[in-house]
Amino acid sequence: MLNGIFRRRVSSLSDVSKVGKLEFPQQKYDLVELIINFCGSLTSLWLDVFPNLKNLEIKGCRNLESVSMSEAPHAALQRLSISGCDKLVSFAGEGLAAPNLTHLEVTDCSKLEALPRDMKSLLLSLQSLEIYGCPNICRLPKGGLPPNLKSLVVGIGEQQMRDLSWMPNFHALTHLTIEGQYCDNIKSYPEVGSLPHLPSLTTLVIYGFHNLETLECNELLRLTSLQQLGILNCDKLENMAGEKLPPYLLLLHIYDCRLLKEHYSNKNQLIWPKISHIPTIRGFKTFLDDDAMKYAEEISDSLETAIKDSRAAVIRCWDDLKSMSFS
Repeated sequence: MLNGIFRRRVSSLSDVSKVGKLEFPQQKYDLVELIINFCGSLTSLWLDVFPNLKNLEIKGCRNLESVSMSEAPHAALQRLSISGCDKLVSFAGEGLAAPNLTHLEVTDCSKLEALPRDMKSLLLSLQSLEIYGCPNICRLPKGGLPPNLKSLVVGIGEQQMRDLSWMPNFHALTHLTIEGQYCDNIKSYPEVGSLPHLPSLTTLVIYGFHNLETLECNELLRLTSLQQLGILNCDKLENMAGEKLPPYLLLLHIYDCRLLKEHYSNKNQLIWPKISHIPTIRGFKTFLDDDAMKYAEEISDSLETAIKDSRAAVIRCWDDLKSMSFS
């Protein structure tokens, strides 16, 4: 019996087999955390029956079609993560009214067509949004995105990823990951004018553009607060176009970009002048200011430890990055 239990995990195959068909009758439960992993019998979830729920994680529930709630705000919910739910097409038509939600993650839901509507007005406390592995999302939610986001991971359809100027100007955003899993036709990125106004952005990661050949420096020059740039898992990247990378960068981290690394190791004259001003480059170091160099190396070590071959590992490194700031 779930009523009265404060923490409940349905998190392994043995748990699911014992549950049989997972259902929650229309009564109130005192759960504060609910984690459901790989439960094929779960088809829908009604959040109203969990008024005290703070953390909800749903993973690999292949038959889940809807996560919904009434129009009344869910004041307790702080974190919501949904991943690997292939049949999830959309959220409830009334949106997700959770005024204290700070983190929303929706990943690897291949049929999802839209984010919750009215996020700008219903998710006023949202600071972190991760939306990737969802190639069928082709539009912003009605009403737009919350303006006070601090961290954003985005990887949706190619048309939307090619030009991100459709996003609002995020004045508070400090960390941005752009994922190119479904961008097979993008060979040059980011084009001039393709990024929104991001005056507070300090960390940018460009990840998984497997056919990307050229990094466009000129658009990155518009990111006047940028201090850390990660270029990860871009197999064919070998060129840089434009004047140079931003002059205020303290760290350039390159991972799994074989062709680009070869040019760096040879100090290719078409590449090296565009990056040689950066105090710390993964694998190459120019000794400018000792204090800045030491601090940037500490961050580089943190990144190197955190970044692995998988996308999930790249995203986990944000926790270390968010706790650091340059003086």
